[in-house]
Amino acid sequence: MKKLKTYLMRYWYLYLFSMVCMVSAIALDMITPQITRHIIDDVIVGGQAELLMRFLFGLLGIGVGRAILQYAKEFTWDCVGVTIGNDMRKDLFRHVQTLSMDFFDRHNTGELMTRVKEDVDKVWAVLGFIGGLAIEALIHTIFVLTCMFRLNPWLTLVPLTVLPVIGFLAIHMERKLGNVYDAISEETAELNTVAQECISGVRTVKAFAREGYEIEKFSRHNRKFYELNMGQARLLANHQPLISFLGKMMLLAVVIIGGLQVIAKRMSLGDLGAFLEYANNVIWPMEILGWLSNDIASAVASWKKIQKVAKETPQIADAADARPLERIRGEIVFDHVGYERGGQVILQDVSFRIAPGETLGIMGMTGTGKTTIVNLLQRFYDVTSGRILLDGQDIRAIPLIQLRAAMSVVMQEVFLFSDSVSENVKTGRREDTDQEMVRWASDAAGASHFIENLSERYETVIGERGVGLSGGQKQRISIARAIAKQSPVLILDDATSALDMETEKAIQGNLKQINGLTKIIIAHRISAVKNADEILILDDHKVAERGRHEELLAAKGRYYETWCVQCEQQDDTEEEKEVGAWQ
Repeated sequence: MKKLKTYLMRYWYLYLFSMVCMVSAIALDMITPQITRHIIDDVIVGGQAELLMRFLFGLLGIGVGRAILQYAKEFTWDCVGVTIGNDMRKDLFRHVQTLSMDFFDRHNTGELMTRVKEDVDKVWAVLGFIGGLAIEALIHTIFVLTCMFRLNPWLTLVPLTVLPVIGFLAIHMERKLGNVYDAISEETAELNTVAQECISGVRTVKAFAREGYEIEKFSRHNRKFYELNMGQARLLANHQPLISFLGKMMLLAVVIIGGLQVIAKRMSLGDLGAFLEYANNVIWPMEILGWLSNDIASAVASWKKIQKVAKETPQIADAADARPLERIRGEIVFDHVGYERGGQVILQDVSFRIAPGETLGIMGMTGTGKTTIVNLLQRFYDVTSGRILLDGQDIRAIPLIQLRAAMSVVMQEVFLFSDSVSENVKTGRREDTDQEMVRWASDAAGASHFIENLSERYETVIGERGVGLSGGQKQRISIARAIAKQSPVLILDDATSALDMETEKAIQGNLKQINGLTKIIIAHRISAVKNADEILILDDHKVAERGRHEELLAAKGRYYETWCVQCEQQDDTEEEKEVGAWQ
């Protein structure tokens, strides 16, 4: 994420062009009252009617020129603002993508969505149209006061007396609005989070009949959001009418004092007419001071929040001496690996080795650190003790992009994009995966049968997170996605939990046919790991048992106990099927 000055300097020539157009348009505005002065003094009072058409054509020319300059100025301001917003949003999103998993553990989705969308919008508005209008108001005021001073220095004291009062009110309002906008920005993030969670988890909400609770929860945040915005409206209502009133009183004072000077022959009627026009022109910058202060205060608050995200640095990054492996075979070694987080032990002294093409099964109770092994292997987090080797090289010395490209992972929580089945399968290697590979991977994952029955087959668009598919169908597409990536290491993290035993067995058989594929299978069912070359049983965050299926059964430990329980459950299921068949 770049500094604000970098974005401004990148398009300096557009800002310069817009400023030239702006100053030229303001200069034309300053000429108009002078023509009015001559019409009053020379045509109306002086009786020189032959000059009228010349002055009218002059006003017409000024109107046309000002329209062209204003169009060029406003279009350029909008163009540069939108362009900077596009660059800024892209840079921020790219920066967020580089951050490590610990950042996403600390920040919720709604908050990040607010930073990337709404906060960037507020900043680029100030760098575009709003900022241009603020500069125009300042230059316009200076030009007007200069012209007024040249007409009548003493009468210029009237607006100069009023302007500091309006400036004080604007600054006072801006300070209060700054605090309000901080609170509104935070509550916007909370409101987005609540809405996003409820909509994403709508099936869970309905399954547990939580609609009332979620509506009440959303209403609480919505009410707070409403109260904050009402507070903002009250601040504006307390200040804006007063600012407008002072402007009108200034105009009235100019008429009275200027009229007395005309009567006393100290200025001409045309001078008073021009002065009134200038005075009227200085009112609009005063009236929009509160609105500009409002938007600028909001943009400043948003920029601070964007900068807070931009200053985050990835905890996991390529080492200075990182070097890519020439060819990845898939040998994995955990050498006395330990991992702690927040003072809590997650893994302790875990060691194992998987030769290229071998399969490792991992079992254990929930919370014993099975998924953590996957996270450490992909360097979502770094080990706190020991080391992990890939083909003999510490993974911390391998570029992250190569390390993660070498692994295909099917997570516990399946995530599918709102896209076609084909595009979801291609996710890992989109450019190199053709339709034939998509079909082969889907067939290997046992997904081709139900995909062929979808309305548009592989081009069927599935909803967010795979809405419209069963749990087992989503898992099979996720497995197909991992197979299509064709990485040397395949990790299945409880990836067949929603599948029946026959489908699971068929997929395992298909995976076994893929030569040279190193597999790590994390599961709760013994049927998923019993054919592995080695099985680890985790307990109390460390390896409690290890060995092949037959060896662990013979040891009659935790693995054996799990086997007995699952065999009994399987027998009960088969008995239920038989009873159902007789009925």
